[in-house]
Amino acid sequence: MSTEASTSLNNLYASITEEMLRLEKFLEEEFSGEDGFIFELLKHVRKFRGKRIRPALLLMIGKIGGGQVTDDHVKIAAVLELIHTATLVHDDILDSATIRRKVETLHQRWGERAAVLMGDFIYSRAFSLSTEVPGMAQVLSRTTNIICEGELLQIRNRFQPNYTEDVYREIIQKKTAILYAVACELGGRLSGFSEEDSERLRSFGMDLGMAFQIIDDCMDYGGEEEVVGKSLGSDLHQGKITLPLIIYLRQQEEAQRAQLLETVSQPMTEEVEARITKGVRNEGALKAALEQAEDHIRKGRGALEGFSVEMSEALEQVSEYVIRRRF
Repeated sequence: MSTEASTSLNNLYASITEEMLRLEKFLEEEFSGEDGFIFELLKHVRKFRGKRIRPALLLMIGKIGGGQVTDDHVKIAAVLELIHTATLVHDDILDSATIRRKVETLHQRWGERAAVLMGDFIYSRAFSLSTEVPGMAQVLSRTTNIICEGELLQIRNRFQPNYTEDVYREIIQKKTAILYAVACELGGRLSGFSEEDSERLRSFGMDLGMAFQIIDDCMDYGGEEEVVGKSLGSDLHQGKITLPLIIYLRQQEEAQRAQLLETVSQPMTEEVEARITKGVRNEGALKAALEQAEDHIRKGRGALEGFSVEMSEALEQVSEYVIRRRF
């Protein structure tokens, strides 16, 4: 993470500094009893630490909207982070990614078997923790099931360039946005919000997560690996048809589109990948995809109407950070 981004996050989380420290302490202590090979793997996984946006959303809602952050808030925030971490470990295997947060991926260093089992280990610990807070286990287990559905849907559609933007949106809603939505929803429920308000928070989180993933997909075409901190350019190589490419294909004349559809329906050489990437970047597709992310941010902010000024502003600042994640 760049110094500028880190500083921005520090400002963003200023109101929950103590609560974020409680989260980190909880995560550290939760796995402190593990030893040997498991602890070695866990130490490496901790290097994947990202922005903690999902748990931060829950803690913000608890602190600003509910007036206090309880131990249950911290525990469920930790569960969200663990579920997210487990998905990263498994995604890196599926994507053949070699780096994550500027360090080797788990499977790159210890092999796929160890990485799969470590992802499962983290999932199982998350589920165990969720049962300690009434009413949370069912929601979180269903959420994880949806995330897996999204991953399977994406696998089924790899190298299938004719699939629609609607299918793409279903994939990213299930794979990514759902965890943002649940973070906001459960933040409300744990803080005693009404069913209606908790659902509005869920709606905000869903649009925030949609914007986050669209921007992430754009960064695969327009980012710099050193800045982003993970393997880039892998979407085309892995046969993932994301929004920038969908728009780019739509922009082409019929003959050119047919040729491109044939090209992206099979593994490509680096030269072909570079040519397509250049087209996506230079012919307006990347800009159009980013505009759709901005539309989600605007829609999400609309769901915050009626909440306190302090909470609305805090959550809007998070959305501002997400939309400014660029290259």
